[in-house]
Amino acid sequence: MRYPGFIDSHMHVLGLGYVSTNVDLTEQNSISSVIETLNSYRDRTILIGRGWNQNQFEEQRMLQKQDLDLVSKEIPIIMVRVCGHVLTVNSKMLEICGVTQDTPQIVGGHFDYDTGVFSEKALGLIYDRMPRPTKEDLRHYFITANEILVSNGITSVASDDFCIFPIPYEEVIDVMKELYQEDLLQVKITEQVNLSLADLKDFIAKGYVNQRFGKLKMGPHKILADGSLGGKTAALNAPYENEPDNLGILTFTDEELFEKVHLADSHGMDVVVHAIGDRTADQVIDTLVKSLEITKRTDHHHAIIHAQLTTKKQIERMKQYNIGAIVQPIFLNTDIPIVKERIGERHKESYLFGTMDKQGVIVGLSTDSPIEPVNPFYNIYTAIARKSIKYPGLEPFLPEEGLSLSRAIQCYTTENLRYVYEDKLPDADHIEIDRNLSRIDVEELLELQVRKTVIDGITVYEKE
Repeated sequence: MRYPGFIDSHMHVLGLGYVSTNVDLTEQNSISSVIETLNSYRDRTILIGRGWNQNQFEEQRMLQKQDLDLVSKEIPIIMVRVCGHVLTVNSKMLEICGVTQDTPQIVGGHFDYDTGVFSEKALGLIYDRMPRPTKEDLRHYFITANEILVSNGITSVASDDFCIFPIPYEEVIDVMKELYQEDLLQVKITEQVNLSLADLKDFIAKGYVNQRFGKLKMGPHKILADGSLGGKTAALNAPYENEPDNLGILTFTDEELFEKVHLADSHGMDVVVHAIGDRTADQVIDTLVKSLEITKRTDHHHAIIHAQLTTKKQIERMKQYNIGAIVQPIFLNTDIPIVKERIGERHKESYLFGTMDKQGVIVGLSTDSPIEPVNPFYNIYTAIARKSIKYPGLEPFLPEEGLSLSRAIQCYTTENLRYVYEDKLPDADHIEIDRNLSRIDVEELLELQVRKTVIDGITVYEKE
């Protein structure tokens, strides 16, 4: 059956390709199995992995420096948590980065020298010392990601790529433009421009705002305003359960966030903000409203990315000021087992995607890949069933917040047009799948296969 191509409104194309070269820890269920897996990669000059999740470890604790030192004290090791907001390094990497017990903490982040665990802005202490990718590396990562995307029926994305490596943003733009010219990149990319304040000023001064280079568009300014629920760094109005001193981490002060938001907003550039916690949602909504009261923009496409713990009252304010929501139902796949543990009774007012849609907030579906699988049918399944794929025995999470099948598809296509700056779905972008969506049971969504993907009338993927 033929359907429109899917639009993923928030992911990391460059990151998806890059992670394919890392050690995959997503299925590890114990720290001992992580150590065993990493021991088979000790021939590398630097060992980088991603995907571990302490919530599925038998030990029920974070991966620590001492664990990685059992693998090697000579090879630098960096293991990134599944959320991307927390990582653990071994003693050798601490030495290379010059991090000691006397190193000052980073505002908007945190690290623990004794355990080697870093979060939020403190990640920069590690990432700034990682090997820089070559141009050929970047080309390989984009080409690999493109192959993954088209095989999953995704024809257009909004993607945050400038933050993946500490390299000049124009190097990334130049590689993408080159790959499009060589027809080695077919998926259409709207760049969610994630830059420091200084680089954002440079970006604006050079005239990049809202520029289009064929299939590549410069889109909104992307801001990372807090952490993750799983890593306990999402900023909350009330403490995490059983941790009275932990309110998570706001990565910007109110003044810092306003400076970035208003700089973009005043230059006609939209803003999309990663905000998972309810305290962050308050900060982001207040900041966007403050800027809009000055700029008087009525045609903006501002949005909150994730909005996991956004409350009904906050949703009403989002609707009032035309602030959209770019959400990831697939997060329920791994979050259902931990939500109550993290926020207790407040779980009843979380992941309110159905409420957002009914209230008239423009809801776009995305995966945040490589954080979660990029498969759109997995995402649609969790949007409808509100169930975990990984833990099928668990009860659905607030099933009344589920979307209908037709609505989920609309949120993955027509509603997402807002976030890739298009007015209508192009007829020349479409996919063919192996079943008729109108005649299947919701559980069959997990078995669907893409047979063909067509972009601009050209077949870019066909299943053998």
